Amino acid sequence: MSALAASQAASATTATTTLVHVTQGVELLVLACVLAVLGRRWAGQRTAATGWALWMFGILASVVVLGQFPVEDDGSLLRHGYTVVLVCVLLVVPYALVRFALALGAIGRLRHRVAAALTVGMVVATILSPRFPKANEDRGTWFTIYVSIIIVGWGVQSVLAAAGLWATGNQQSTVVRRRMRTLAAGAVVVTLALVAAGGSGSPSVSSQVFSALAGVVGIALLVLAFVAPAWLRSAWRAQDLLDLAAAERGLMVALDADQVAATILPSLRPLFAAIECYFLDVPGLSSGAPTGDGAAEVREELHADTSDRVVVVTSRGAFGCRLSTGWLVVEAGTLTPVFGPAELLLLERVGTFVDLALQRCRLYAEEAKSRRVAEAANAELQTLVYSVSHDLRNPIISVLGYLDVLQQEHAAELHGDVAHYLTRMTVNAQYMQSLIQDLLELSRIGRSEPQPQAVPLGDLAESVAAEVLTLHEGSSIRVEGDFPVVWMSEVRARQLLTNLIDNAAKHGSAGSTVVVRCAPGPEGQAELTVADDGPGIPSHYRDKAFEVFERLDAAHTDVPGTGMGLPICRRIVDSLGGTITLDDPEAWTKTGTTVRVTLPTVVVTGWTTSPAPREREHVT
Repeated sequence: MSALAASQAASATTATTTLVHVTQGVELLVLACVLAVLGRRWAGQRTAATGWALWMFGILASVVVLGQFPVEDDGSLLRHGYTVVLVCVLLVVPYALVRFALALGAIGRLRHRVAAALTVGMVVATILSPRFPKANEDRGTWFTIYVSIIIVGWGVQSVLAAAGLWATGNQQSTVVRRRMRTLAAGAVVVTLALVAAGGSGSPSVSSQVFSALAGVVGIALLVLAFVAPAWLRSAWRAQDLLDLAAAERGLMVALDADQVAATILPSLRPLFAAIECYFLDVPGLSSGAPTGDGAAEVREELHADTSDRVVVVTSRGAFGCRLSTGWLVVEAGTLTPVFGPAELLLLERVGTFVDLALQRCRLYAEEAKSRRVAEAANAELQTLVYSVSHDLRNPIISVLGYLDVLQQEHAAELHGDVAHYLTRMTVNAQYMQSLIQDLLELSRIGRSEPQPQAVPLGDLAESVAAEVLTLHEGSSIRVEGDFPVVWMSEVRARQLLTNLIDNAAKHGSAGSTVVVRCAPGPEGQAELTVADDGPGIPSHYRDKAFEVFERLDAAHTDVPGTGMGLPICRRIVDSLGGTITLDDPEAWTKTGTTVRVTLPTVVVTGWTTSPAPREREHVT
């Protein structure tokens, strides 16, 4: 039994030794990677925090390498001195962590002095110590006291650094807070590994395994915090990325540069753990300006850059994203974990969204300015038309009155062509009066609208058709289809239908037919058509028909009209948000013109039952 127990103990010792060697190999590999990263960072930007991190991991790597070649302390000067130097170098690790925390502003000068005193005390105790016992050798009282001093000194320094880092992260953004807490956790775990390694007189297999694994975990936590990989930084920024996505959506509704700044800048500072984010040289911006003292230096460096890089890094640690006009600047702080390629791409993406938003805001501002100018000019023109038309009514009424007096009271005195001239003068004066009245009507539309109400368009079309038939001998007008009830001024609705139906009837030949139809559109709008079988309007003249005073049949002086009917119709339909166009003849006739009016869904309140097709004819 004793032989079996001895064999099992030997096997356990071998397994433990193998595990310890494996963990040391893993530690060495991890430390080599982090030293390479920190070395490259130190070469690019030599900060105090990076220097102390490089020093701490360099010491750990040196101790792990030298630990692969153990030397037993037999009390000789050479062997004992080697052990003392190795231990003293290792004891600088917690002090380097404290100095790193000091460089980040996580602890004050008082805590640093305490850590320095403890480090000096541990080094002095190590130098004054006699021979270090072997692994299986009993520890004396002096060595127990020495180990207690080391554990207390190391533990106090680690706690000071961990507490400072943890407290500093509490008031920072998510990425900084998690980095600081990971550093604090790594410092605590490394201390636990030291306690497990030296806290017992005769270390057991379990304590050795725990010490080795705790050392790996502690170093891994420190490494992750110092040189956090891109995937870990993305995980830390998960909530900040969601906030950024919400801010980017908010850019879609920003109307000026100030709104763009107020929308995006608050989300950038926690995302990049920056000390400041601002815009430089962006036109139209009154907020989002830099508040730090180094903005002028940053601007000078950015303007001096002649490369085609989207993101430019300055000597102050500021990252400027090039916009079409100006810069988006993010100033990294001492607590910023890493600003690597992933962060540069992220900043470039944000800059693209911001640039598009700023360009859209500039276009919106230009369009709004143009619209205000056009609206002012249009209002001025409408006022002028109204004033001129109103002021011309009285003179033309006077002229018509005098002409009537001449024709009624002095007819016997008119000889030769005088009567003919007076007749022509009267006709032209009446035509001018019609023009003035139509101008007044056109200027009133959109200026002083009558109160809207529910208007049954079918009943109104029947009424207008009956009125128009009394003016056009031999014509017929059919009103058919489903007609809506529309919410608009009844005066404007009657004016619209009267102009359309009368225009269709008077431009047709004797015995012409006019068909008025209406039907619901695919989205609930009303589709009204007024079709005739007259000579029609060529397609290349149809848009011209809606121009003021434009008469396509001006050569036919026997057809009354001022050329204002269709422009008035367009103004009414436009005020409702609808459309009006001229189209080809309907299927029931080979000639003629179809006027199509689309009234939007917003003015359609219902539909009436389709009446039976009715045809009205002029009765002589």
